[in-house]
Amino acid sequence: MARQTLDELLAENDDMGLLDVKPHPVNTRSEAGRIQQEFEAINVFVDRHQFTPGDGVAGQKVPVAERVLQMRLKNYRQNPEIIKQLRVIDRHNLLTALTVDTPDPSSLDEIFDLDDDLLTDPNADIFTFRHARPAAARPDKISERKPCEDFDQFKPLFDQAIAELVTGKRKSMKFANEQQIEPGGFFILNGVMVYVAEVNDPHIRNGKRNARLRLIFENGTEGKNLLRSLARELYKDPAGRRLSDPNAGPLFDPAPTTITVAAPNDRITGCIYVVRSLSSSPEIAKLDGQFFKIGFTTGSFEDRIRGAKDDPTFLMALVHPVRTYDAINLNANKFENLIHRFFAEARMDIEIMDRFGKPFRPREWFLLPLPVIETAIAMLIDGTILQHKYDAALCEIVPLLAVTSVTHKQAALLSVDS
Repeated sequence: MARQTLDELLAENDDMGLLDVKPHPVNTRSEAGRIQQEFEAINVFVDRHQFTPGDGVAGQKVPVAERVLQMRLKNYRQNPEIIKQLRVIDRHNLLTALTVDTPDPSSLDEIFDLDDDLLTDPNADIFTFRHARPAAARPDKISERKPCEDFDQFKPLFDQAIAELVTGKRKSMKFANEQQIEPGGFFILNGVMVYVAEVNDPHIRNGKRNARLRLIFENGTEGKNLLRSLARELYKDPAGRRLSDPNAGPLFDPAPTTITVAAPNDRITGCIYVVRSLSSSPEIAKLDGQFFKIGFTTGSFEDRIRGAKDDPTFLMALVHPVRTYDAINLNANKFENLIHRFFAEARMDIEIMDRFGKPFRPREWFLLPLPVIETAIAMLIDGTILQHKYDAALCEIVPLLAVTSVTHKQAALLSVDS
């Protein structure tokens, strides 16, 4: 029998369906589609309950799922681009009150810029780049160190700072907060002492404080760096340090408005840490980005999280470090009591089984935006947290209307027992 050709084989009936191959489905879900789907979940909530997330019965505890929708809606309302994108499916006018009315076009160019179906070219899609790699972002200005021409004016400041370190008037502490970068401050970066001589052009970018600094280095050079660039390098440097102000009182002083000389026996009593869970549980994974543990340890942070996967306080799962702060003269029990009361409305009520099968309720997990946590810890460090409260309805920290000053009794909640 003659051997068949490929064409003859393909022309035969495929009774077994060997050639009936379906292409593998491709996930084409875009970022815009994801946002629309998440906003539709808010629409469905309003359909079912007849109120927006977080605006239910006064005094009633907001469920976790509703709180997630509440924070998501708040973020959408603050983004004009997302508001424009979601306008067509905003059937409850959740975003309309926050949009700005567009004036009538006054020129031909403005008419063409309108998103009008009648002016849409069906072939314009060929000019849309979908898979092209975007150009790498470049900073507005790259700072390079150069010799400091007036270094003679700054050398005595470095000599005095070193002498104060030796005598104990200054202390070298781990850098933990970019809010600590102020004019006149000393830092140690990659083994070199740095002095912040000037802070120019302060501004807010992407919701974060920034400024252009004039930095003087101990080796006789200077640079004009951004504040956030300096903070990033100090965070990256394992030995990055900040020198305390010799004229400032210790952290958590009973009278924080009084300036006193720091006592030589001030000490680091522990570490405040913020972590997020790496649990594979769907209920926990869907809260990623808003779900954090705020804790305190008197030992090292690394030792505290080493056994997280076997520790019910860490939800029996590994965790990812988000922020750590050195605590000066801070009592662990009082810290935990204060932070639990401050964020009581955002604390998660969780029950988990430990490795012996016994139920356990961890108390340090909160459903909060990270910027709110950072603000609270900064306030805790300078003592102003006692003048504020957390408003779960607004997802913000707000001042207490009746508080005019911090009393000695209130401030004592933050100090170490004598």
